[in-house]
Amino acid sequence: MSVDSPSSDRNPSPPPEFQEDKDLLEAGVIRNTTFSKHWLFSTLMKLIEEVEKENDNKESEEGQNDFSVDVDEELQTELCKLWDMSMNSEVVQFLNEFKAVEIFVGIIGKSKAPRVTEICIGILGNMACDSEVCVTMSENEKVRKMVLLLLDNSDPQTLNETTRFLYTSLSNPAAREEWIRAINEAENIQEHINFIFQSSTNSDLLRNTAEFLDVLLDVDEELCQKWATPLLIQSMLEAFKQIGCKHSTALETYLHIFQLMSTTETGVESLVECADSLCPPLMKYLGILCEDEIVGLEGREAALASALSVLNVIFTSHDDTAAMLLKDERLLRIFLKILEPLMPYIQKINDESLSETKPDTATSAGECAKGDNIESNQEPTISTKDETKEEDLDGETDESDEDEMSEKSKQLMMMLYQVLQGFTFDFLFSIHVAMTEEDEEEKEKTSTECSNQHKKLFTYMNESVSRVRLNHFIATLKDAANDTFNPVDTIKTAATKFQLDRLERIIKSVEEGRYVHRENSNDNGT
Repeated sequence: MSVDSPSSDRNPSPPPEFQEDKDLLEAGVIRNTTFSKHWLFSTLMKLIEEVEKENDNKESEEGQNDFSVDVDEELQTELCKLWDMSMNSEVVQFLNEFKAVEIFVGIIGKSKAPRVTEICIGILGNMACDSEVCVTMSENEKVRKMVLLLLDNSDPQTLNETTRFLYTSLSNPAAREEWIRAINEAENIQEHINFIFQSSTNSDLLRNTAEFLDVLLDVDEELCQKWATPLLIQSMLEAFKQIGCKHSTALETYLHIFQLMSTTETGVESLVECADSLCPPLMKYLGILCEDEIVGLEGREAALASALSVLNVIFTSHDDTAAMLLKDERLLRIFLKILEPLMPYIQKINDESLSETKPDTATSAGECAKGDNIESNQEPTISTKDETKEEDLDGETDESDEDEMSEKSKQLMMMLYQVLQGFTFDFLFSIHVAMTEEDEEEKEKTSTECSNQHKKLFTYMNESVSRVRLNHFIATLKDAANDTFNPVDTIKTAATKFQLDRLERIIKSVEEGRYVHRENSNDNGT
């Protein structure tokens, strides 16, 4: 499908250097490479001639489907070689020096061959990986108009390369301003994105479109506020069905876009409006990750934080969703499963941080889970596995926390912990409010139903959750407490109210800073 050229109607012409210096066609190799200048120039000339031939035959081709036109296989092969060559920085500089950008823009505007369009925008996308060239292209109005027009193209491969080009350009701080301005001024860009999400089954296109949208909304808060609509969310959920709920880089990008929306007022309203459609896939994603006995966190921290953050926003803003999530143990189980491998990382991070300033007095999040068995000259740590030989569904925890952690990994782990801490706080606060209302209206039927619901939840904690997981959970809630509300008090109140002796004992031991071994606790939890 051809794209209306933002430039004049003339056919693309060779750069003046080609015509003024015929020796260029017999030149040697591009500096610091083995790529032939002669071959590159010859390929560009063949491409220009092919486009001219297309336009000369317009009348005879009138009425043909756009996809019925394409160049011969030999030229396609040579163009693909040029595409591969454009990944080389020296080739990019050479192409830019000889105005190849203008040539490719002209070819895209005139050619009806979808394969040619795909290759040309793909080459420009590779050239955009060079920061200086990227800035130069961003300042070129013809390039900006041409690329945004391509979002209305119906060829998936061309759209794939177009969205990749936009992602690369917006990721460059020096180039993004011009692109953001052009996107704001252009018409129907969001409609094109919605259409791709709604209708495409091409996984690469769905991933690249999401990456383009993600970086766009991340760098332009006003646009994020404007575009965070129920229609966009529903469109993304259609794409969500295609990419599936198992963890992937594509899924992580979609979750981050939802999280970005949750940072704006209109985004929260839109997320809440779509809660019935959005919560099930989020819970399914979290459930799939938590199917393993020990949840693997590395490489998934950001996705988990995004999913939990969005759920938390909906939980605190949508009463029906809150009621639904409180009805069974799934959400609580997700908290417990993620905290089990996470808390040792948090302990390690805090110990390292505090040891730099106060190595002899270091304490950290989760300190209340330290054990009596620790020698007085040892640093307190959180046990991440059952220390007995009794059967325990928790299994043994991966001891990878002993490995060195990168700064990025530390930041991601802390971010996930803070999100979990905030969500568990809100979770217990909602229960606290409901239980307080129950006490005031004991004879109300709804109060009895809520009481039974809460009793089921706390009974699950008492009978089916291991001491290790309860230690981590209570430690997290203790860290989250403020002057207004202490979530641990809600669990203590419930344990007393529903006569949950084991839960009471565990809370007491944690508050006293004691870690009780399972063989001494009569635990039979999972």
